[in-house]
Amino acid sequence: MRNTLLCTLLLSSLSVVAQTGPDLHWVRFTDKDNTPYSLDAPEEYLSPRALARRAAQNIALDEQDLPVDPAYIAAVLATGEVQLVNRSKWFNAITVRTSDASALETIAALPFVAALRSVTTTTTASPNTDKFRTPRALAEERGGASDVYGRSFRQIEMLNGHTLHALNAEGQGMLIGVLDSGFERVNEIDAFEDLRTREGILATRDLVDHDGDIYQDHWHGRSVLGCMTGHIPGQLRGTAPEADYVLVRTETVSYERVVEEDNWVAGAEFCDSIGCDVLNTSLGYTTFDDSLTDHVYADMDGQTTRISIAAGIASRKGMIPVQSAGNSGSSEWFHIGAPADAIDILAVGGVDSAAVLSGFSSRGPSADGRVKPDIAAMASGVAVVNGEPAGIAEVNGTSFASPIVAGLVACLWQLHPERTAQQIMDAVRRSASQFNSPDAELGYGIPDFLLAHELLVASVDVRDDVYGIEGFQAYPVPFSTSLTLRVPTGIRGPVEVRFIDAIGRTGHLSNHVPTPEGKVELNGLETLPRGSWLIRLRSSGGQWILRVVKE
Repeated sequence: MRNTLLCTLLLSSLSVVAQTGPDLHWVRFTDKDNTPYSLDAPEEYLSPRALARRAAQNIALDEQDLPVDPAYIAAVLATGEVQLVNRSKWFNAITVRTSDASALETIAALPFVAALRSVTTTTTASPNTDKFRTPRALAEERGGASDVYGRSFRQIEMLNGHTLHALNAEGQGMLIGVLDSGFERVNEIDAFEDLRTREGILATRDLVDHDGDIYQDHWHGRSVLGCMTGHIPGQLRGTAPEADYVLVRTETVSYERVVEEDNWVAGAEFCDSIGCDVLNTSLGYTTFDDSLTDHVYADMDGQTTRISIAAGIASRKGMIPVQSAGNSGSSEWFHIGAPADAIDILAVGGVDSAAVLSGFSSRGPSADGRVKPDIAAMASGVAVVNGEPAGIAEVNGTSFASPIVAGLVACLWQLHPERTAQQIMDAVRRSASQFNSPDAELGYGIPDFLLAHELLVASVDVRDDVYGIEGFQAYPVPFSTSLTLRVPTGIRGPVEVRFIDAIGRTGHLSNHVPTPEGKVELNGLETLPRGSWLIRLRSSGGQWILRVVKE
């Protein structure tokens, strides 16, 4: 497999074991004060591609990028019969397996351990339980309107995705991370022969069993991947057929436990370290086998569950997380699940081939009132890769709307490599069918990727839309009633400060003269609604944009 230098350190240094037992625990540390890693030597833990992605978007490295202190991990493992499962640098934590009560007491007492809690349950679900519905074969008479796309034409044409392909944007040079339940037989099915021949799978990781084999576990990830890169000539073609992929197993289909969210966090960090541009997640979490760990709707605010917080971090690291909204629209829990509620991602709801809402598609908004889902794509009767050597199946679920979008997002970004992740997502939202009147069913509506491309072409002055430009800072974040801005160096005259929400509305507008130290104090922000905001600073020297969160 090519590009084996991609995060060799991360691939080889983990000492992990199969995740089969129930006694899993989350251990969070207090600090990284004595870590042997340094922000001055990021090549030790981030690939050149990951560093280039940050540099292109003016994203500075910070403490979250530093790996967990190996001395802390070693100390935890030395307390008794304790085994390492996964680790998270973003949360400065590890997942361990142990049934040793004495060891748990010792771990909890360690001075550098901030928190310890179980992330599983002592009861297990039936091993035959499957959280995903099996695809059904497509009827032979169902055809497509394109000799290239065949039965997959409508799901792509609905979003005007075929027009990007006509511009020779098929994902070349883009790297997509796919986090799912397994990728059954992707290593042998005909529909992925093109992908294998061009060595388009750059890395794989099993964060559940840690056995190194993702190709024997489950069909769901295979069908998700097929929506992006599957190819059966004249019958099916994915939305990003020429992109490269990182395949990560984070989900177990036979049970539902909080540890699966922590697996996802580790997977997202792995994709970040390798340098992925886009992440697709066709998984979601609401309730668990242990009801004491269930989420409630109030948790769907993007700032409560670890998986949603991590999805927001992935966005701030310069990736575009694309997430299925969920399939609970017709159930008692009809809301989106985690991490569809995450801030600054694209959560995707579902429609049928006539662009009418799929009844099962989970509804928004987020608990803090943000538009969710962000957009929608075809989720009923989607043509996917089946398990047969050259088979196609029909399947329902926002699980498949999400990768349809994720692949086209990669193609769009390929056409506009100078743009930031935030700018690409903003263009996708603005291109959608009901951008001016979003709702809780389809969000901003069905995106038009040709229009998104034209919006980006029309806005040629990238310098007027810089996120987090050096010298422009805001603190504290999140904020509550007041906020301090540090304006870019050299600005001393009057400035206009405008808070803009996700659909372009002004929430607060004021004018200031920076202090001699280059600061602007913003007070009286109590009435500003909670959630994600853009701050636009405008002066005679230009304008700058920064993203903040109101708690």
